[in-house]
Amino acid sequence: MGYIDVHHHFLTEDYAAAWKASGDIPPGLTPPQWSIDLDLAFLDRHNIDTAILSLSAPGVGLSHLTPEQAVVLARQINEQAAAIRDAHPSRFGFFATLPILNSDDISLAVEEARYALDTLHADGVTLFTSYHGRYLGHADFTPLWEELNRRAAVVFVHPASLSPSLPPPAKPRGSAPTPSPASSSGTARPSGPPPLPTGVPPPIIDFPHETTRTAVHLITSNALRRFPHVKIILSHGGGTLPYVATRVAHLTADTGILARNGDTRTAQELLEDAKKFYFDVALSGFEEPLGLLTRFAKEEHVLWGSDFPFVREATVGGQMQVLEGFVGKGEGKDGKGGVVGGIQRHAAERLFPRLARRGE
Repeated sequence: MGYIDVHHHFLTEDYAAAWKASGDIPPGLTPPQWSIDLDLAFLDRHNIDTAILSLSAPGVGLSHLTPEQAVVLARQINEQAAAIRDAHPSRFGFFATLPILNSDDISLAVEEARYALDTLHADGVTLFTSYHGRYLGHADFTPLWEELNRRAAVVFVHPASLSPSLPPPAKPRGSAPTPSPASSSGTARPSGPPPLPTGVPPPIIDFPHETTRTAVHLITSNALRRFPHVKIILSHGGGTLPYVATRVAHLTADTGILARNGDTRTAQELLEDAKKFYFDVALSGFEEPLGLLTRFAKEEHVLWGSDFPFVREATVGGQMQVLEGFVGKGEGKDGKGGVVGGIQRHAAERLFPRLARRGE
């Protein structure tokens, strides 16, 4: 049975050059090599029928770009992704890249989402876990969520570092001023990666926690209920959400923190909201996290993801071996391989009907 890979990155030459020029690459990380030929060879070696391409963090939020330049780059990347899909329609789809979600002008992101979904026929859009210190349930992002909800769009949520988006710490009086982050005025943010307080690059430890934070914010802000038609995929097994969801639900209900705003959801209702997400298993396809995730998530809400080309091929292959030997729940009633078949492709076929039609 061929896989459908929903967490699969690409780096065009133009984007790779822009990323390197920004100085935003965390110490210890090197952008991987990518080309269509390398990608197709990877798919063939690992029995992956179709990969849905997406741009990884930091997306077009590169520190040396003005907001206007980021808009242009997003359009360029989306048109390149569509061209790759059109040249290899049975092997690739793509999640559209959006401009930075800017509270001053969210219409730029809305406009690009419309273009990507209507004209380029993207399979969905990519959102990062936060923008300028605001997680995805923030009220400033409501116009975008309204547009995506109207279209019942798929949203692929990928983690990004919070630190570069936060205002710099206050300096003692008399010290030199610090340049401010990019704004609608067109000023580029100061370049350079953030420090490493944990001693390792953000993808190793910070990314799963950022995914959890934005997921919890989408729950507590009631965004999931206000925009029920959007289908949200959380990267990397949902970060730590499957592990901490019961804690979050019970403490939130017990403290009454939401009730102050008239939100009377019980712990059980909050937990039900947490299970509305879809989850990819990129870097979470090992035995222990996979067992927890399949017990937590709804049926057909767990999807395969490789995180190619940022993850070593041996690591991807090892997770495939774990999945194919997984005996957590046995065969499903639909006769399509139960949990294993669902993760390999059937959950993605339900989420992306055009992929199911290819197998008929």
